[in-house]
Amino acid sequence: MENPLFGMLAVASIQRDNTIRLPFGTARTSPVATRDVAEVVTRLLLDPSPPVGRVYELTGAASRDMTTVAAEFSDALGRTVTYLDVPYDEWVERDLKPLGLTPHVFAHISTMARLHRENRYDRSTNDVTELLGRPPSGFDSLVEATPGLRAGKG
Repeated sequence: MENPLFGMLAVASIQRDNTIRLPFGTARTSPVATRDVAEVVTRLLLDPSPPVGRVYELTGAASRDMTTVAAEFSDALGRTVTYLDVPYDEWVERDLKPLGLTPHVFAHISTMARLHRENRYDRSTNDVTELLGRPPSGFDSLVEATPGLRAGKG
């Protein structure tokens, strides 16, 4: 959830004009919060009782499209946030290139965006809930952890 697509680019556009400018189209995604991953890892290291070799797929609580994600941000911020589907090439030129990322990071983020648009992140599991005994964190946790986000345009 805190990856550059959400934690940097979406947050910046929300702060600027209450939009989420990403090239995801109608694809669905289920980002997991870093704190949830850390808690799962800690739990497994302290109590490795689950079967050795089991694979856990850590996701957010549900797979949803970006319009739904924008509504989650709206609820957490108490103001309207809308999703603006930007053509991929335009997004790369206008939003990604100006960041001056290293070639490796640029390639990684642009590939993640393309894979999102292709709906390759449309999945969700109950693994976080089963391991932690609580549902995965939502975008409200990203809002709380991002200084200045609440102070964006209201």
